[in-house]
Amino acid sequence: MGLRVVLRSPAGETVTRDVVDGSWAEPKGEADLVIGGDQWALPGLVDAHSHLAAETLDYSPGDRKGAEERARVAVEAGVGLLLDKGWCDLTVVDLIDRVDPAERPDIEAAGVIFTVEGGYVEGFCRNVEPGGLAGAVRDGANEGRGWVKLIGDWPRRGVGPMPNFTEDELTTAVKVAEAGGARVAVHTMAREVPSMAVRAGVHSIEHGLFLSEDDLLELGGRGGMWVPTVLRVEAVISQLGPDSTGGRLLREGLENATESLALAVEAGVHVLTGTDLAVGSHQVGLEAIRLWEMGMPVRAMIDAVSVSGLVATGRRGGFEVGAPANAVLFAEDPIRSPRVLLHPQVVIRRGQAL
Repeated sequence: MGLRVVLRSPAGETVTRDVVDGSWAEPKGEADLVIGGDQWALPGLVDAHSHLAAETLDYSPGDRKGAEERARVAVEAGVGLLLDKGWCDLTVVDLIDRVDPAERPDIEAAGVIFTVEGGYVEGFCRNVEPGGLAGAVRDGANEGRGWVKLIGDWPRRGVGPMPNFTEDELTTAVKVAEAGGARVAVHTMAREVPSMAVRAGVHSIEHGLFLSEDDLLELGGRGGMWVPTVLRVEAVISQLGPDSTGGRLLREGLENATESLALAVEAGVHVLTGTDLAVGSHQVGLEAIRLWEMGMPVRAMIDAVSVSGLVATGRRGGFEVGAPANAVLFAEDPIRSPRVLLHPQVVIRRGQAL
């Protein structure tokens, strides 16, 4: 009959599934191989803020061969879904077509990131001319694979962080992207822009240090996503210096985000793990553990690195009959031993044990 897997979830439910044509099926007859049962299973890990194009945040053109290798390493570590939030080129968009889906995670990707003149590292993003955001987003939806990425704010010398787009522009961007079958993600580390982005209907708030209680309630009410990228924020604080102007702002924002985690979960926000090149996508468990250390309830943290990302993007978040036969098995219950997320024992990708 082939492969049969006994899948015990951290919630305590156990189901037995056969693999038929890469999907889960009800068990029938004798199986050639049975695995699982004494392990704990998740339907795959999720990195919701990845950048496969590079190994570090060096603002260089994408590395094609390196991106392919990073995708393979990620899937071998149990990552089943990557939301790649764009780069200066289309390295990751092209990778989706080049690499066999069985040898990489599922990938949704933004293309080239959009900003305005002076609104990010010079020369890295595509600058939007005044009045040109709708057309730019339309192009971005066409060239990307499900996402458009905007830099919502950026510090200016002597002024501090400033919005790159108005709330009306963000609202227009969301409508145009949705018409093109894409979602909008907005980078924001400043005070004003998270609320603007939520009111505008932005689908995913990246970093979002200053989300308010009202923002979280509104975002959760429509099943929106928040990717705090704590490890990246902490890396930026270290780079700037904790007592610098920027460092103090980000430390304040990180304290606000820490207080917001439990409320966000209660409000229905899909709080998701994202590495943002602070670590590799294959180490996304480190971001999950950091969220837990900051006070995120452990069950919510497990969802953040797995089920929530699948559900938020319209995928199945369990082991239902007919769902893709993807799973990652651990020797211990991640709820009792969260650090086991870093040590998967078995990875099943499209019905094949890797």
